[in-house]
Amino acid sequence: MSPSPPRSDRRGVRHRGKTKETVEYLPNHSGDDKGHTKFGLPTPTLHLIFFLSALTVVFGIIVYMEKQLPQPFMVEDEASNPGKFIAERAKNMLVNLTNIGPRVTGSYENEVLAVKFLKSTIENIIGSAQPIHKIELDFQKISGSFPLTFLDGMTHVYHDVQNVIVKIGSHKGSDHSILMNCHFDTVSDSPGGSDDGASCVVMLEILRLFSQSNKPLKHNLVLLFNGAEENFMQASHGFITKHKWAKEIRAVVNLESCGAGGREVMFQSGPNHPWLMKIYSQTVGYPFASSLAQEIFQSGFIPGDTDYRIFRDFGGVPGLDFAWYLNGYVYHTKNDNAAHVPLGSLQRTGDNMVALVTGLVSADELTDTASHKEGKIVFFDFLGAFIMFWSLFAGDIVNIITLVLSVYSMLSNMKEAIYRGLSKKQYLKQLLSCAGVVLQSWLLTLLVSIVIALSLTGLSRTMSWYARPVWILFLYVLPALIFPMLLVLYKAQQQRKIIVSPWTLFQLYYDSYQLVWSLMLLLSTLFRVQSGFIPLFWVIFPTIGNLIRLKIFQHWRDSKWLLLHATMMFLPFVQCAYMTLNAVQLFIPIMGRTGAANNGELILSVLCAVMFSLLFSYIIPMILLVRSPRQVLSLLITIFVASLVALVFTPLGFPYSGDPAGLAQQRFAILHAERSFHDIKGDLINQETGFWMVDLDVNSPHTLRGLVPEIDNARLVTSDCEKYLYCGMPYFIPILSFIWKTHWISGPPIEVPLDTTFELLHRKTISQSVQRLTFNVTGPDHMGLMVSPVEKAQLLRWSILDEPPLAGPKWNKRETYFVYFSYADKPKPWIFSLDLRVPDGWSDAVVDIALTSHFVHGPHQQSKPFKRLVQQFPAWTTVTGWQATYKSFIF
Repeated sequence: MSPSPPRSDRRGVRHRGKTKETVEYLPNHSGDDKGHTKFGLPTPTLHLIFFLSALTVVFGIIVYMEKQLPQPFMVEDEASNPGKFIAERAKNMLVNLTNIGPRVTGSYENEVLAVKFLKSTIENIIGSAQPIHKIELDFQKISGSFPLTFLDGMTHVYHDVQNVIVKIGSHKGSDHSILMNCHFDTVSDSPGGSDDGASCVVMLEILRLFSQSNKPLKHNLVLLFNGAEENFMQASHGFITKHKWAKEIRAVVNLESCGAGGREVMFQSGPNHPWLMKIYSQTVGYPFASSLAQEIFQSGFIPGDTDYRIFRDFGGVPGLDFAWYLNGYVYHTKNDNAAHVPLGSLQRTGDNMVALVTGLVSADELTDTASHKEGKIVFFDFLGAFIMFWSLFAGDIVNIITLVLSVYSMLSNMKEAIYRGLSKKQYLKQLLSCAGVVLQSWLLTLLVSIVIALSLTGLSRTMSWYARPVWILFLYVLPALIFPMLLVLYKAQQQRKIIVSPWTLFQLYYDSYQLVWSLMLLLSTLFRVQSGFIPLFWVIFPTIGNLIRLKIFQHWRDSKWLLLHATMMFLPFVQCAYMTLNAVQLFIPIMGRTGAANNGELILSVLCAVMFSLLFSYIIPMILLVRSPRQVLSLLITIFVASLVALVFTPLGFPYSGDPAGLAQQRFAILHAERSFHDIKGDLINQETGFWMVDLDVNSPHTLRGLVPEIDNARLVTSDCEKYLYCGMPYFIPILSFIWKTHWISGPPIEVPLDTTFELLHRKTISQSVQRLTFNVTGPDHMGLMVSPVEKAQLLRWSILDEPPLAGPKWNKRETYFVYFSYADKPKPWIFSLDLRVPDGWSDAVVDIALTSHFVHGPHQQSKPFKRLVQQFPAWTTVTGWQATYKSFIF
């Protein structure tokens, strides 16, 4: 920012050439500057080095704060802390639940042992409850079907999935209830310590606390322990659409996890019910929430979903969605046990949920939630200290005022520059030129990051940051400083033909960043973006800082001026650094399960380039103020190059870890499978058995070459994707758009106890151009059906649902449909029909159908050949797998 020296001290010397006019500002020698750096001269280089070092310390402090958890209460502390959530008791319950082992829907462990554990625990709580409370325990077995636009899109058919439900209220009664939800089922092989056993024991401890309270509840609290969330939210659908208490639910608090511990983030709110956020902000002691996280999650960028969607979409119930996300390395693996769940995380989540639910069951809004439906809100926590939120309408007003002030601020700077000798035309030209440099610097950083990522991919040195996140600092954070600074310095050399003073140039670049951010704020306002608070930060603080300087401290010089600049930018920088580091910690483990077709190195490089380029916005121009910018850049470049050399030529960049104290294992999903293909006559034309390896990260499976001999015989499955529906492979869920790069290893036959049958019961012409095909299916409790009509046919309807079939991705220009079928009790035949429209007189095949079966639990889950294969895998890997079949037919 360029302050105005006294009129008597302003001396401009103009040098006129043939085409350009140079305005040089001579140093100010007024008595006001005694003891200070003369205005117009650069600052010492060490100032910037110190400043960048301070930024590193800020990052370190944020990471440290992120890991801080409250001191947990132990059982022995209960007597002196009545009414408090006891983390140790919750942990003890979690140990008992996870000791049951994996609890897959349909397994004895889930349908009998887990339900027995919940029943006995809840009955003990009810037995010691205060008599002022009315507590009801109910069990639900439910069947149903529904479409789900998740991943590639699927339709669900489920039978006899279970829910355990408790309602606590007063004897006076209320017609309004708050729902808390967790799920006690797990994925195959995982004991589900964090996902989602920890949430269930938190709810059990909350039930105990409420039952022991001497104060009756104003409204009811319904606790839903659902037994089929990992079957893609089937049990929650059964509850909200068919349970007797579903109609009285006014709001939901959903507890989930994609990591083992840390702080629970509230990443979905409403929709359109800001009173929920109001209660959250007023009650919880450790807030952590972001509408940015909500927009990222709901965009589908993160391949996951929660029961919150079911309650919202099928029940019309608003709510709050919470999840742990740190240490996502153990998520959905055998290592997700009770030992990896910190007591402090249980205490933090328990304290927050007790306070939140207490506020919700007392809320007056519960009696008429429809009248409090007001639209979307912007929300975020400020460094974990408190919540800030406002409606989008209020945000529009704040944004518009900020934009007006921003324009006024930049115009004031333009007037000051004109007063110093620049013309209005020159100033605007230079400002737009600087804004162009800003955009070019962001694109340059993105390009450099992509080149680094692709180079590391070509050298087989990817994902070094997976086990050691500090590599991100060297690979992608430093370039976000180095290359924009180089570009700014290069452009500044040309601009100094017009503007000699580095401080004036700094002011122009400062304003150019403000201009770009102002445009981003304008766009986020026009498109009603809930994460528009981020550009708001980067506009309002520099605007206020500049106005303060112009109106109050106009005589400040050099170091004081820079101190004001740094002070005003401290809060937005720290807040955005806080959100950026949270995002990085979330995305790193996710890159280990996005599929080898998605280059995790490339994805993270792009994310880091974008996030850190934006974060360093107002820092980059400071390179113009130092006396020896080459020293700063030489230091940064030396660190960057040395890091690349160490990564490429030493083992320091190995991406995985089998250390129990810091697990970061490479994931593998391997199915011992049988593939059978039938022609239109029903004759078997091809059959093979082997191991289907689903590659879950960019390094799969070449990291195992030389360690597991069978991997040398693995062939990439590509041509099969053209010939067969879903590549002729037993996909468990429709994720072909996400994971299509897989390998096949020929192997011995599978050892399944139950045959999977697929029978055409009859084909009937129900009109001149519509054929109805009716099928009967039998098999294990997890099956998948893939349907693709021929190009000239159309699936009009089916008996699975009354509504039109939900289509998935195209296959050879043909529509595809995926049905996920499961049952949780006794085996049941599945009979369904398809109505297909075909051209008049059509006599050829009308549809391709593939049926998959999955033995995801029990003694026949893993065959002996599968176990022998997995035994060869090193400790830094983790493998999930089962036996499966794929059978294709043409009708």
